[in-house]
Amino acid sequence: MIRKKYFFPGLLAGLFIIFILLILPDGCFYGSHTDWLSQHVQLAETIRSACLEQHTLTPAFLPLGGGSNGYQFSYYGYLRPDILIGCLLPGIPMVKLMIGYMLAGYLCSVLLCYYWLTTCTPGQDEKDRIEPFAAFIGSLLFMTAACFFQTHRQIMFINYMPFLILALLAVKKRRFGLFPLILFFIYVNSFYYSISCLAVIAWYWLRQEGYSFWTNGIVLYLRSVFLSIGMAALLLLPTALVILEHRRTTEPLSLNEIFGTAEHLGGLLYSPYGMGLTIICLYLLLLGLGYKKYRMESLFLLIVSTWSFAAWILNGTLYTRSKILIPFVPLVILQCTRLLNALISEKTEPHYSKGPDWKLWPLLLLALSAPLWISDSKAGWIAADISIVTLVVILQNIKGKKAMVRIWRSVSCLLLCILPCLMFLQTMPKDCFVKKEELETTTTASKMFQQAELNPLYRSENLMDVLNTCNLIQGRGVQKGSMYSSITNKDYASVFYDTFLAPIQINNSLAVLPSGNPFLLNFLGVRYLQTTMNHIPYGYKVVSTEKEGAKNGTTTVLTENRNVLPIAYVTTEIMKESEFLKLNDYDRLDAITRYTIVPDHTSDNNTVPVTDGTASTEYVSHMQKFSPAFQKTALPDTIQISKTKDGYLLDVREKTKVTFPLKEALKNKILLLDFQVVNKSRKAVVIDINGMRNKLSGASAPYPNGNDIFHYQFSDASGNGLDQLDITFSKGTYLIRHTDWHLYEEQLLSRKQYTSTAAHKTKGNEILSCTADVTDDGYFITSIPLQKGMEIIVDGKNVPILKVNQAFAGARLEKGKHDIRIIFHAPGQRAGYWISLLSLLAWLFFKRKEVLR
Repeated sequence: MIRKKYFFPGLLAGLFIIFILLILPDGCFYGSHTDWLSQHVQLAETIRSACLEQHTLTPAFLPLGGGSNGYQFSYYGYLRPDILIGCLLPGIPMVKLMIGYMLAGYLCSVLLCYYWLTTCTPGQDEKDRIEPFAAFIGSLLFMTAACFFQTHRQIMFINYMPFLILALLAVKKRRFGLFPLILFFIYVNSFYYSISCLAVIAWYWLRQEGYSFWTNGIVLYLRSVFLSIGMAALLLLPTALVILEHRRTTEPLSLNEIFGTAEHLGGLLYSPYGMGLTIICLYLLLLGLGYKKYRMESLFLLIVSTWSFAAWILNGTLYTRSKILIPFVPLVILQCTRLLNALISEKTEPHYSKGPDWKLWPLLLLALSAPLWISDSKAGWIAADISIVTLVVILQNIKGKKAMVRIWRSVSCLLLCILPCLMFLQTMPKDCFVKKEELETTTTASKMFQQAELNPLYRSENLMDVLNTCNLIQGRGVQKGSMYSSITNKDYASVFYDTFLAPIQINNSLAVLPSGNPFLLNFLGVRYLQTTMNHIPYGYKVVSTEKEGAKNGTTTVLTENRNVLPIAYVTTEIMKESEFLKLNDYDRLDAITRYTIVPDHTSDNNTVPVTDGTASTEYVSHMQKFSPAFQKTALPDTIQISKTKDGYLLDVREKTKVTFPLKEALKNKILLLDFQVVNKSRKAVVIDINGMRNKLSGASAPYPNGNDIFHYQFSDASGNGLDQLDITFSKGTYLIRHTDWHLYEEQLLSRKQYTSTAAHKTKGNEILSCTADVTDDGYFITSIPLQKGMEIIVDGKNVPILKVNQAFAGARLEKGKHDIRIIFHAPGQRAGYWISLLSLLAWLFFKRKEVLR
């Protein structure tokens, strides 16, 4: 009896292990280069470090993006169980803890799903009980759903799943003591999906209790939801406020997009960015429409999974992406399993005479509507899926001797499991898994920073692997100007890309990634820079070197530039913002390099003028128009360049590198280039020049960057001068037009006059502590982005904060010696703590009352 009880759970666990071993390549981690490495793993390591250094589980400030409200990154780990475990085990890399947490959560979700399906509701009619074999098939469909692809990519899409099923199980067994705590863990794992999870739980609770839910259950449900939200307020409240602070406008959706159907039924079928189920589930949902007992659930689930309006509402009316429907997978699996159980029982138990039967009409409906939703990329798989389900229906309707009928029907049940497993094994490996040596390289790179003595008044960056290191703090005690999060300070990003013309290197323009742009490196105080020997920007000298393996022979170097601006300084050389805004893009780049941009008025009522600075009539641009001369170069056969009236049309058959030597080397000069790209194909356009990358998203990119103007800035640290451009063109057809060249004197990068500050060790919620001794009235300037919750304390007094250089914190400063401290309180954090404490006490009070009853 015991063996029979654990046979199917053991089989599911064994299949799970086999599947994971089959999809994971040798020498790789269970994680993707896309998002998993660049965001989740590196941010987890950075958040853990901040927790340990600041002695809190919710750091108010993180040293990313020039210095940011920590809750801009809370989606990626604050209070998440694996981060908490990581704080207790600081010697274990977060990558290992995260992989273990995700795989354990995945397996637990599968086993909990099986237990949930087989558990009887108190008072349930025995004939409605789901048999173990049907529950096994349902759990297998659950385990092989394509949405679990996200366990090694976007982990927040799926890491709440075991707690969601625990919540459904608590509702089914009517045990609500720990229910608010279960909801709390859903929020801390992925608060973005909490609305969908709450909707799933509410619907399930309603269907379990029927109309009595509105008289009794609704009160308990709402009380549990409000208690759980209150318990998580220390995370949710400051996160909500920082989202409101940095929210971005989205493109308005058409009525067709809102009220239409999801393309290719991606909310339900196949897609890893939806539920990712197969045709058998759609067949069973359609079949359920024909029977009163199953009609309501089937209709509800079909509407939710196919109507874009449902996704639009659950996404907070921002967009209609189907990923928000992933929490509905358990409900779909439950409905399909109930139908399967009845269909199987119908053939083996004669007294279930009014149960559902295998029908052909849902298949006919699927075949007739297939041209409207079938995906070209999966047409073969879909055809095979429909064929197998059709065969199953035929086998289930075979008449004959009882023994033969049982054999054919057993075979048909096994056939139901084949295609979901094949689709799983076909979808899950479709990823660029991270090789172990790649993470070892990152660790080696971090050691180069850790072994160097770094000045906390300057920043560090890594140009070796900008996407996968932008969220990793490699040098202790120093900040980074880069960051990659779904919440970005829009003013800071605007300065980064619009004022300093930094290249956009990936599909997502929300990422603020470092580059060899010498203007930006100087402005942000990037004194320590890791790069390759042949891509060292102007002003940087090699401090140490490290061989990065024998495969490519690339020499990694840690360089230092002592002439960049510090994070905080005092200056009197200013330009009024109104004058700055009158300049063109390149003159703005020159002006912000040589002057500090301050608002026209320093008080909230706009009555106090600033000290006279540089007027537009006095400003003289140092940007020089330029027309380079190149030596003749033979082009490879893989690229064809045609001159048109608009520019140059490129037809690139495969990724191609071409070197264009300059006739005369450019010594002591920075070469600036920009041009417009018109994409003539649906592929992304990527053009690398001397190690600097620009990218224009392809037509299918979910978050298109709109980067049709490519900007480049080239400099040379060797002293020999810039003598060639090494250009790598991506495959595709695209037009390059409106090419514009400029030259800039390298020495002008150090033109700005300023008085340095002396840094002190910070305490408590201080993000900067320093002293300044100045001889004239001026401005205290930082390159720390201005944000709500920031205070500047000068000699013990709170002074008005100015937005300087369009995005950064600064203040007026009188002559003399001053003690200056910048303090940061995350808005809503303190209130969140109190709300969480009171809610926890309230939950304990209600739980005690229930126990006493």
